[in-house]
Amino acid sequence: MRSIFLTSLLLVAGVATSFAQNKPLNAIFGTQLASSLPHADSVTASITSVANAAGGQAGISPNTWVSIYGSNFTQNNLIDVWDNFIVGGKLPTTLDGVSVSVGGQPAYVYFVSPGQINIMAPNVGLGTMPVTVTTGAGTSQSFTATSQQFTPAFFTWPNNQPVATRQDFSWAVKNGSFPSVTTVPAKPGDVIILWGTGFGPTTPAAPVGQQTPVATFSTANPVSVTIGGVTAQVFGAALAPGFAGLYQVAIQIPSSLGNGDFPIIASVSGAQSPTGINITVHN
Repeated sequence: MRSIFLTSLLLVAGVATSFAQNKPLNAIFGTQLASSLPHADSVTASITSVANAAGGQAGISPNTWVSIYGSNFTQNNLIDVWDNFIVGGKLPTTLDGVSVSVGGQPAYVYFVSPGQINIMAPNVGLGTMPVTVTTGAGTSQSFTATSQQFTPAFFTWPNNQPVATRQDFSWAVKNGSFPSVTTVPAKPGDVIILWGTGFGPTTPAAPVGQQTPVATFSTANPVSVTIGGVTAQVFGAALAPGFAGLYQVAIQIPSSLGNGDFPIIASVSGAQSPTGINITVHN
């Protein structure tokens, strides 16, 4: 996986997401620990919250992107990602001496910083379970999180716009969203790909703890999407090859929509993605 939390998400064929732009991931480049504080290697880590890394829903889901917030996760303001730690497609469970346990299982550590860790949750069960962070100073006190099978959410670009691309991976986003980059929003009838996490198990089951192979791992449960309250045609939802826990949801923008910014909601097995995400549609 590349980028700054999927290095701005996808710099794969030109797809760029900005995990650092929106809550809850804006903490990635937020205020660092003051230099006057003790080094993290002498102070045990402390967890204050655990949430879906895309939508910010509290808790976790199996094999889903999760952000852990707190303090004293790394020392000397260290920030790092797993790019150099993936061997043979296998995801690392330790990054710069930092590891995470979820329900007694090792998580796959993508990003570490003094106040935030991003992980791929292991294939845990459902219900309440302990989350701990271990560093050179020891293991944090347990934080109790609730695991749910589905926590669908889209990764977002600036101004709470969903990460959306066309089939050629050009960005389907309002022009002006990125400085010095000209972009074209989706038009009615366009087929686009939405990028997210938390859409649940796949058929066949995807391999755990490694990058998704080049094959089709479709969601085991159907995904629906509405834009401005209008049902969009969903062509499919599947894991993106070469990444981990990253879903592509291919839809067609309803042709009945006019120009404007419309709320977009995904649903799977009764679970809905967070509100407040809007996609621009313009002829």
